[in-house]
Amino acid sequence: MQTDTPLLLLSTFQNFFPGQKPTHTLQAPGYETWAAAALTNDARLTVACAEVGGRAAFTWQTARRGETITHRPLPIWAQLPAAVLVKLCAEGLDVPGVNVALLGERATSPRFAYGLAAAVAALLHTLHERPYTADSIVKLIDAAKRG
Repeated sequence: MQTDTPLLLLSTFQNFFPGQKPTHTLQAPGYETWAAAALTNDARLTVACAEVGGRAAFTWQTARRGETITHRPLPIWAQLPAAVLVKLCAEGLDVPGVNVALLGERATSPRFAYGLAAAVAALLHTLHERPYTADSIVKLIDAAKRG
């Protein structure tokens, strides 16, 4: 498991969110997936992924419908992170606006989507100073996936 923040993660953050600097970086527990994030003044969660070269912005309301804020279908890679957002909001977590760059395992790996969702879940817990473990994150993702 890597301990230093990968340069590609920081580069991805700068490419997708120019003019901002990440205030939080973390590695998802149990995954080779990283997140770099900065809070924003809106209610959107904007995720950018290095492996797919894409970005998706959604609120918990649009994510619940499976859409971005522009009413387009969520990209496949963003669906599980969006489901985590919906699940946490349904549990009463007040999620702030945040820009997140994600760097994960190979995009063709079956662990890819879970790793992205784990990084988003860990980040949202961190922002609210809520404790978490690798097991609690996996349980959250599984519950979010079931809807």
